[in-house]
Formats: sequence, C-alpha cells, structure tokens
Amino acid sequence: MQELVSCAIPIDDVRDIFGAAPELADRLRASAAARFQRPQASHRRWLRPLLRRDPELEVERDTPSAEDVSALLAGAHIPPDRVAASWRLLLGWVEDLAVRSARVPWDRAAFDRLEWNLARAGLNSDYSLRRLADRDLGIPLHPMPDQVAGYAKHVHAVETRDALRAVRDNPELEPGDRQVLDPILSVLDAAAADPRLDVVTIGARA
Repeated sequence: MQELVSCAIPIDDVRDIFGAAPELADRLRASAAARFQRPQASHRRWLRPLLRRDPELEVERDTPSAEDVSALLAGAHIPPDRVAASWRLLLGWVEDLAVRSARVPWDRAAFDRLEWNLARAGLNSDYSLRRLADRDLGIPLHPMPDQVAGYAKHVHAVETRDALRAVRDNPELEPGDRQVLDPILSVLDAAAADPRLDVVTIGARA
C-alpha cells in the first residue's frame, strides 16, 4: 500500500539536511536512532551455525543504516541499493521537522477519481492536488521510479488551501474524497498560518 505524506515545512529546511550543520546533524541522528532502532540481538540462536547469513546482522534494503544516516547528512552519493532506505530516513526527518504533517492513502486510480470530482466541483486545475508536488525538491536524493516527490511554495499552498476550502462541501465530492482531502487541508492550514512555510509532498510505502 502506498501513502502520500504532506508536510508544512520550509523547503530550505529540507535542503539543509544534506550537508547538515553539527547541531542539526546531532538532532537528526537522534531522531533516526529513535525511529529506526533495531531490536536487541538474541543471545542464542540454535540455527545460527547452519545459516550462511545471520539475519540479525543483515542490512535490509529498505531499513536505514548508520551508513545511510552519514551519507545523507554529508550530502554524499547514495548507492542505488540504498535509495529506498534513504527515502524512508529522509521522510522521517522531514516529518519530525515539519510544523504539521499528514499521511493519506495513495492509489493512482482513486487519486484520479478524486481529482476528477474536485474538477467537477469547480476546482481550477491550477490548484489540483498534483500541483502541490510540481516543484523539484532540489536535493541530491533523486525520486524512485513513479515516486511522488515535490513541493509547493507558500503562496501557492495558501491559494490551493483557499480553492479547496471553497469546494470542500460540494455534493460532487464523496465521503471518501473528504477523508483524503481533510488531512491535506490541515497541513495547508498550518502552512497558511506562517509565511515561512512551504508544503512538501512525498510518496511512501505504508
């Protein structure tokens, strides 16, 4: 299952993660340790001598490692096999730094229906939900194939919030549409309250 994660955060705060200053790096290392801490290894595994690889010592492809933390904070090259784990790590950091964040289910067909219903309700295409991720994040970590990753500047986020609020109660929208729309609106409301805030949208595996 996929999710869209929407965050009210200055885009410069996201970019500052790469090559982070010492104080920020310390904060992010602590955040990663708390979020992705591995369970304690057991003292005894009867089958361990029979295994070619110890599962407790393997680095899972999508689980961030200490090396991933160091690479992102240094703005270093990310090997292809560590990109998925690095996005999980980055997304956790962005959520921690954000003033507000929300996760909503993302299915391409369902999202297309939502956008169609919003258009039928009178939403101008300039303020479609997709436009919230139109701008490139401008970071060294490139999106994975078909991954949503982008941002909207503060002004566009506020205008989108106003446009969505105007159609939110239109009968063309279904209850399921509002279940997706309302968490995103909460993030847009938070961004609108502070001129420093932009809106970052990143796709993730649930």
